Amino acid sequence: MLTTATILVLCLANLLVGWYLGFRSIGTYLLFWMFVALVIAIARRVTGRLFPVTDRVSMVIRTGVISFALIVACGLILGSVRLLTPAWYVVSLGTLLGASLFLRGGRARGTTADREIDREAAPFLLAAIIVPLAALIVAFGITHSPLTLYDSLSYHLLFPARWLHDHRLSIVPTPFSDEAQAYQPANGELFFLWLMLPFHGDLIARLGQFPFLLLSGLTLYALARRIGARPEHAIYAPVFCFLSRPIVEQAVGADVDLVCAAMFLTSLHLGITALDTDARRDWALWGISLGLYWGSKYLALVYTPIFLLLALSRGPRVRAFWALPGVIAFALPWYLRNWVLAGSPIYPASMKVAGLTIAQGTYSRGAMLQSVFHTTDLRLLPVVVSHAVGTPLFLVWFPFGLLGAIAIMTGRARWPGRFVLLSLLLMIPLYWFGVPDNIDSRFLLPAAALAMVLLAFPFGENKAWNRLVHGLFGGAIVWILVGMNTELPVDVPWYMRGWLTLEGLFERRFLLLPLCAGAIAAGGWYLARRRKSRLWFPMVGIASSTAVVCAIGSEVWCAPSRCDVLHVSSPYIRSTMLYAWNWVRENTHNATFAYAGNNLPYPLFGDQLTNRVYYVNIDHHPNWRFHDYDHAHRRHPGSSPTTPLARSSGVLMAADESGGGRDGTVRPRYERMAGNREAWIGNLKALGVDHLFVSVLSAYEIDYVWHDAEGFPIEQHWAMAEPAVFHLVYENPQVRIYTVGLH
Repeated sequence: MLTTATILVLCLANLLVGWYLGFRSIGTYLLFWMFVALVIAIARRVTGRLFPVTDRVSMVIRTGVISFALIVACGLILGSVRLLTPAWYVVSLGTLLGASLFLRGGRARGTTADREIDREAAPFLLAAIIVPLAALIVAFGITHSPLTLYDSLSYHLLFPARWLHDHRLSIVPTPFSDEAQAYQPANGELFFLWLMLPFHGDLIARLGQFPFLLLSGLTLYALARRIGARPEHAIYAPVFCFLSRPIVEQAVGADVDLVCAAMFLTSLHLGITALDTDARRDWALWGISLGLYWGSKYLALVYTPIFLLLALSRGPRVRAFWALPGVIAFALPWYLRNWVLAGSPIYPASMKVAGLTIAQGTYSRGAMLQSVFHTTDLRLLPVVVSHAVGTPLFLVWFPFGLLGAIAIMTGRARWPGRFVLLSLLLMIPLYWFGVPDNIDSRFLLPAAALAMVLLAFPFGENKAWNRLVHGLFGGAIVWILVGMNTELPVDVPWYMRGWLTLEGLFERRFLLLPLCAGAIAAGGWYLARRRKSRLWFPMVGIASSTAVVCAIGSEVWCAPSRCDVLHVSSPYIRSTMLYAWNWVRENTHNATFAYAGNNLPYPLFGDQLTNRVYYVNIDHHPNWRFHDYDHAHRRHPGSSPTTPLARSSGVLMAADESGGGRDGTVRPRYERMAGNREAWIGNLKALGVDHLFVSVLSAYEIDYVWHDAEGFPIEQHWAMAEPAVFHLVYENPQVRIYTVGLH
């Protein structure tokens, strides 16, 4: 009965917020709830029959991994045969549900450390901190995303929106930006697509990483318990994870860094379990998690040595080969696609083994180091690590994490605690030397999340000491939430300004919201415990109602703008772009846009993805993608035009022939080098374009791409030369929007 009530509360909250935000078709909500119900039903049955365990936390983690795997599998299969439609998802999931009814049951296994969260030991932390934080993250994300993360607009939401329109998977070009984005593994984007399909919009997808925050928290708790922490101590691992500002910033948006971090944690947890049991099914589940992890983004490859070391840490295990099917199913398709179509599994980069190039890409690793965001200055590493965790939290984590590490090293249960410590130590050099843009702290997110496990271990056998640590942690939590309006006085490069801020997680004027929600949640937990009833229903009810009130309230309390309850980093989007996007949202419907100048095209789709959006090539190759241009340049290296419209460069750096690529650059800009107005207009006509959106070039492009005196690309010049075809309907200093009359 309570389970049904919990589901109804979640559905009602979804309906209220979505209806307020303009998604007003009951059928779309019913379809979305059917999607969710089918996936959870299949995942629970598969987990219970094929991968059973005795404790609820591990069961939920396994169900989460299988749910993600089901969504990715359906997306890969349906997208490959041009059947990416809601109806085919229902057919596929319904078929899988029917097939799952024939699965035979297995005997549940579990280690003695695997237990569910203790209801008596950690009520206050779960109720008073995690519940309001989760609610406010949802409320903030639903009202502010996707304008919270730059890459969401550039490609993470762009790809699924295009796939939704085309009903198939494809390589979507990302000009005026990093071309590698178009070739990244895209398991996370398939999850966003699944969330978009029922609504034909991003109502849920805009905070699509939030489920992975919950999965990360549960996995951190399970890891801490497996290492030997008591329940009342292990709960601090997910609590501080929820308090990490970089993690929260990911949770309120639609990037895939938190997806990657969550799958790293589940792969570590499930790998440890597989080593303990040496059961075929546990190795198979580990492989599924690893496949989902390696299929999330190229960064996952950097930390691969951790898992190779894990698999061999107790000697070779023949049964570990059962992990291969999962890896093949959920990671290999992306890398194989790149290898077959473009020439390298990690395209545009070349692939080398022992100094020998086995797969030729556009550029080598040497070219990737030609970036202003690559450094060899180790003095910057502490700044990067601090920013990856969140500076207020890092100041708390450092002393207590050190105490936790000492406790693990000297404790009786040294496995797998020592391996977790070793993993953390290895991840720093793997990141520093393995990631080309090694000042981008997002790429340390898996390590930052795993580091929270150490905060479960500063405790000991002395009750007075434990009370002191609890008290200090309580003060630290308040400090992280409130913070200070200052930053550490450290001299850093321009791109690190603001990284060492001590600003709190919440805006101070809105602190009453989490305090009230936390008090109500703690009271609800206490009453439910006294009555010995289930705890999840009151917690879900309080979190859902808080999210609804804050989501709708933030649109009203701070009108005409929205309330910024959380402190999150700015994506630094020009205000002129925001004004132009508002015009598009209010004045276009069922339009077909071409864009040029800046690779932030996602908002052009409109609120419910009614528009179509394309980058249109400017030459006589309307269907070419970056790898086609690359192959043509390799076949005819001297074919570049005498006066090219663009030239190669590094990232905010001039071209360096010593970089190691064909021309030593990570941004060759092949598709922008040659073009003419007639070919471009012909391509516009072929695609049925009726609107043109042109913006000034970004700082990454303006020094290397043809532009006029105002900074606009060549498309603006061509449009002005054809006033009978291109009619200016909106302009500001950095954006021009035209209607296109080619029909």
